[in-house]
Order: sequence, then C-alpha cells, then structure tokens
Amino acid sequence: MRLHGISEMDVELAIRKSEYLASSAEGRFNAWVEISGKFLRVTYKEEGDRLLVITAVKKKKGWG
Repeated sequence: MRLHGISEMDVELAIRKSEYLASSAEGRFNAWVEISGKFLRVTYKEEGDRLLVITAVKKKKGWG
C-alpha cells in the first residue's frame, strides 16, 4: 500500500462505505470508492470474523 500512497484509513473507507461492491473470484470482493479524483479498488475476503485485504490499488477509471 505504501508503494501506491494508500493509507489504512483509505482501505477502511473503501470497505465500510464502498460506492460499488462486486463479488470476485474465490469468494473475494472488490470494494470501490472515489478519493481525490482517483478510484481506489480494495480486494478482500472474509475469513471467519475478520477481513483479509488482498490488494489495494488506485485506478484512473472506476467500476463503470
């Protein structure tokens, strides 16, 4: 996440208040949120009572 300038707060925001949420392969989810004119995609999966973040990447284009 440091490589892409993404904070833990940004990741939490994407998961808790995603603007778009889509299921992905192997029981994963992609949570999208727009932050400062860029789109953040967080891929995560649920493991029991916790969430495991797989990736967090900023994109120029969003989910649409």
